[in-house]
Amino acid sequence: MATLQKIRNQAGLLVVVIGVALLAFIIGDFLNSGNTFFQMSQNKVAEVNGEKITVEEFQARVNQAVEQEQMRYRRDYNTTMPDGRAAQINKEVFDRMVSTMVLTDVAKELGIAVSPAEMSDLLKGDNISPQVISLFGNPQTGEIDKTALNSFLQQIFADDLSSMSEEQQQMVAEQRAMWIELEKAVKEERVMSKLFTLIHKSVQPNDVDLEAAFAESSKNVDIAYVAQLYTAIPDSLVSVSEKEIKDRYAEKRENFKSDETRSIDFVEVSIVPSQADYKATEEKINSFKEQFATTNDVAGLLSFNTDVPYSDIFTTVSKMDENMKGFVKGAKIDDVYGPAFENNSYKMYRLMAKSNCPDSVEVRHIMFGANQEALRDSIYDVIKKGGDFAELAKEFSMDTNTASEGGSFGWLTEPMCVQLGKEFIEAAFRGGKGVQKIRTNFGIHLLEVTNQTKPVEKAKVAQFVMNVRPSSETYSALYNKVSQYIAESNAADNFTAGDTEKGIMVQNTTLTKDDINISNIRDAREIVRWAFNADEDELSDIFNVDNKFVVVKVAKVNEAGYAPLTEVEGMLKAQLLAEKKGDKIVELLQGVESIDAAAEKLSAKVDTAKSVVFTSAVVPGVGMEPKLSGAAPFAEKYKVQGPVKGNRAVYVYSVANDNPVISTFNKENEVARYNQIIQQMMYRQLVNVMQSQADVEDNRIKFF
Repeated sequence: MATLQKIRNQAGLLVVVIGVALLAFIIGDFLNSGNTFFQMSQNKVAEVNGEKITVEEFQARVNQAVEQEQMRYRRDYNTTMPDGRAAQINKEVFDRMVSTMVLTDVAKELGIAVSPAEMSDLLKGDNISPQVISLFGNPQTGEIDKTALNSFLQQIFADDLSSMSEEQQQMVAEQRAMWIELEKAVKEERVMSKLFTLIHKSVQPNDVDLEAAFAESSKNVDIAYVAQLYTAIPDSLVSVSEKEIKDRYAEKRENFKSDETRSIDFVEVSIVPSQADYKATEEKINSFKEQFATTNDVAGLLSFNTDVPYSDIFTTVSKMDENMKGFVKGAKIDDVYGPAFENNSYKMYRLMAKSNCPDSVEVRHIMFGANQEALRDSIYDVIKKGGDFAELAKEFSMDTNTASEGGSFGWLTEPMCVQLGKEFIEAAFRGGKGVQKIRTNFGIHLLEVTNQTKPVEKAKVAQFVMNVRPSSETYSALYNKVSQYIAESNAADNFTAGDTEKGIMVQNTTLTKDDINISNIRDAREIVRWAFNADEDELSDIFNVDNKFVVVKVAKVNEAGYAPLTEVEGMLKAQLLAEKKGDKIVELLQGVESIDAAAEKLSAKVDTAKSVVFTSAVVPGVGMEPKLSGAAPFAEKYKVQGPVKGNRAVYVYSVANDNPVISTFNKENEVARYNQIIQQMMYRQLVNVMQSQADVEDNRIKFF
């Protein structure tokens, strides 16, 4: 039953609305755009080869992904998901949905499918999908209780739910929807796996390929070279005609294809405290100093006044920050430090107690219900008579997370135990070894300290912290400054001028539909969406984003297509000039028979580059020069080579030393290396090719 309850609990997490943060991100965005949810539900987020992705479907996927990420941050980092991550997940989910739909169409054309029997095996058979295991498996063993899983499925897909309360029926409906989404994900993953396996098997190397690849990776040489940079030739010595630029543009036109963008001008004003706010905060914390130093109810005083909650625990002195450590080292009980200004806060410390006890303890426990004292006492007697604590924990403990590990919590420090309460902390850190009876908010326990570190100096410190924040007056003054600038500059049609006296600078940038941040403004997705739904020259209202007031003007609407020649003309001309300069340098070097002769011709010095290898386009000390690194490892030793027109210069070189890699050809190792390279490249390139050929309509910017 405990296992079944765990499955139910975890399943429910994936479908519950994840809270204010996500609602602000999605539903808040809906309202700001001037549309109701009902209106949007009639529209589509995207269409891929004629198949729609609805707003509801996309939002459900985002909700699920965000909740999974929230769970990961709580599990791995014991913290909440950072700001801005939800917007990144939004894009990740969209990209994954589109690529899956495109590749699924390809798989259908190839006849790739997943049979009902195969799906049953993946969901509850002998070869359960890792996706199912990750949600319903035992975290320690990775195994699934199939009996409990089947019971769970029978319950959520039961035909008659009349015996359940309305709340229970709602939970079952949510769990059923979650499971259906999971089935779809498992099926999609298996189709993709089959598709990639098919393609991967079709590009296996033959023995000649493997031996050639091994030989290429074994070539390593040192070279002596002379280089003449293109920039050493004055532009006046070469010329580029308009026709040549137009011809190059026509030749390279596909390189200048771009998606729809928006060029914007924007003003940002940080919402920061004024000098008056700093002074007011300092005066306020000083007004509490005497009370903080003398009160017998420190916890009560701090509960309503400090920005750092009071924790009635001991902390290892050596792990404190330098200011607190310095205070504690020389202080007596009830001494007070501060107020002092540090990291945009005013702080006071009061030393409440000192102790010498273990920094860390290793403990295990058996947890019982609050009314199971008789059972706890009985198990306590069994342990005292030599009973196996670990086996008894596995059988009787209500804490399913630790029961499978014999009740072990592992190693703990006092700050890690705050939620377990003061009685747990006192027993674990100052109660010594042996089995103890304790009570927490979670139940009653048998607790045993199995190991502990040596006693260290520890202290209990009360912190009174007041962060300096902008007051309502400061907030209003900053808002009014931005508002006044908008009114004055808009009336004069001069938004881009800025106002240096008032500290208002106008910046400009270009946005894509996928952008989340704008320059140094984080989590600015609502601004990006506004810009793509606004007209050219339209001015926004004042956004409050990333603790900044931001106003945006759409400077230019750049439709999808090819960049015009006027935008890339300078770049093309620079390329052509470099090529013509290269031709002049090559012509000058014709007939040179030695490196020294080339150096004399170019009035340059002879340099060396060590460890030039065919498998890297970077030449040490030179830079990205694939023509040079591709040819040098196979050049005849000591023979003058070149001239070679590279990316930045023309080179004449000769191989000075061979540095062969000492290794023996091993076919198995080479196949493994080849497969690793192919697997890393395949997904990205395959998806890019398939999506470029697919008909994808992306309307995300209207809604998210």
